[in-house]
Amino acid sequence: MLTKKSLIYFLFLFFSNEFLSDSVDKVTYASWNKPDVEILYVLPKEINENTKVLFIIHGNSRDVEKYLNQWIEPSKDKNVILVAPYFDKVSYPNFATLQMATSSGKILKDQSNNLKNSLSSFFSYFKSKYNLSSSSYSIFGFSAGSQFTHRYMLFSDDKQIDKAVLGSAGWYTFLNNEPFPYGMRNMPIDRDRYEWFLSRQVLFILGAKDNDPNHESLNNSIGARKQGTNRFDRGTSYFKNIVNFSEKNKIPFRWRYKVISNLDHNTTIMSQNAIPFLLEGLDY
Repeated sequence: MLTKKSLIYFLFLFFSNEFLSDSVDKVTYASWNKPDVEILYVLPKEINENTKVLFIIHGNSRDVEKYLNQWIEPSKDKNVILVAPYFDKVSYPNFATLQMATSSGKILKDQSNNLKNSLSSFFSYFKSKYNLSSSSYSIFGFSAGSQFTHRYMLFSDDKQIDKAVLGSAGWYTFLNNEPFPYGMRNMPIDRDRYEWFLSRQVLFILGAKDNDPNHESLNNSIGARKQGTNRFDRGTSYFKNIVNFSEKNKIPFRWRYKVISNLDHNTTIMSQNAIPFLLEGLDY
């Protein structure tokens, strides 16, 4: 007959063996009243009380496997679950604006599929599935994934994010009086949310050569062009905007700013520069 202590040890061995895999797994998240989301994830060699979660948000290409693959080798000895949701183009054509507006600036009448608290739901799922103790998670967003991430951090109710990388978004929601999605007009959030947003550990990365005004995936709507002619100029303007906002409103600002001199719009190199920041402190 198993004692309580023996049973706990047996269960520990059983679940530990389940985690001994570095392959990519998939699950379909359907526990909400929105279209299903396929989630790819990679488990560490062991899950324990210190295991963290890192979300990897794809760009407009929606090549979720390519994004995830950049992180598998660097994280193989790290105590982190890599989680990469796939927002398909049919169900979530405007995922970068959290399904709240189009890139041309039109507010969507149907807000039922908004993604304002999506990562919080996914995080709760993984916490429950693997009995995680962590109360926070990190995010990597590049290009349209960076758009998604900074808007998620602004407009969600989620305060579980501790670190994020924003890499070369095509355009931004500025902290100014331009109409949403280009600015904050008619999108009121309280001071507490601004304070939380600006106090996160965020690494804001731009490529100095990501300056093609005719790049095929660059948003050239009137509102986006007001932010600059290319991704580098728009990113520079955005960072200045939030620095000025924090100073004007006397809100502490914790973000870091990094320009990579030879970088154009490249997922691989952007990931390589984000990896040390987001995987820091996640050794066993």
